[in-house]
Amino acid sequence: MISTDLLDYFKMEYTPFTNNIDTGFLYQTDIFRGACLKLKMAIENNSFALLTGVPGTGKSTLLRYFTSQLNEEKHTVMYVSLSNATPRWMYIAPLNQMGVKSKYYVNDARLQLHREIETLRKTHGKKVILIFDEAHLLANKYSKFSLLEEIRFLLNGNSYDSGSPLTLILSGQKEILSVLKTDKCKAITQRIMYFSSTQNLTNEQVGSYIGSHLKWSRCQDNPFEYRAVEKIGDLSGGNPRLINKICMHALSYTCLKREEKVTEATVTEVANNEVIDLILKNLN
Repeated sequence: MISTDLLDYFKMEYTPFTNNIDTGFLYQTDIFRGACLKLKMAIENNSFALLTGVPGTGKSTLLRYFTSQLNEEKHTVMYVSLSNATPRWMYIAPLNQMGVKSKYYVNDARLQLHREIETLRKTHGKKVILIFDEAHLLANKYSKFSLLEEIRFLLNGNSYDSGSPLTLILSGQKEILSVLKTDKCKAITQRIMYFSSTQNLTNEQVGSYIGSHLKWSRCQDNPFEYRAVEKIGDLSGGNPRLINKICMHALSYTCLKREEKVTEATVTEVANNEVIDLILKNLN
């Protein structure tokens, strides 16, 4: 079924339960707001922040919301995925985003990035924020310690006694913690000033989360029965990504069956037939 059929059936303007939701409609828990506050303080002080959480709990969404609130005239945000990172890539990626061709050797690229950051800070008066995402993938890299060492160099800047020249945010699943707790990483962990962890929603929060997406969609009448929402909370464990999957399939099934409301039975049906996470879980 195409998306327009679903939108017309439920009288929606936008498709809910996707990553495209306007940041102004995001459901914000106390944990969400607390993490944003810590990131704000990290930027104010050019500090090192760590953001972790299990898959699907909204790390990327939180970062998208937080960076969308920054004044572009006062902040430069650069994003680097560590999925295929090498020490040199950690400088190539941000330099490319600044429109600068990187030097070939790591030491030269490092110095080059520091100079560009200083130009942004001193000439343009900007705060520089560098986000390293997918940090948990470092746990399986043979070069993980050399990559983390580059982070220390980034924080040092050109001087070892003048403070960090930028705000660095390391984001990833909780596997990164097993790397950071090793003795080799003490110099890194000692520099982490702010730590936040995204969490699954409570059963009480699931209904409000669903409501925020429906509000974004401009849906006039909530199509989810109370018992259906309870079932979604139970099946998803409060994981936002799983909630989105279940809700979208449940809306589709309800539309196909030409029913007015998403029922508990429909939620159970889609969980057993459409949501691969739950199907695989039931195989164990």
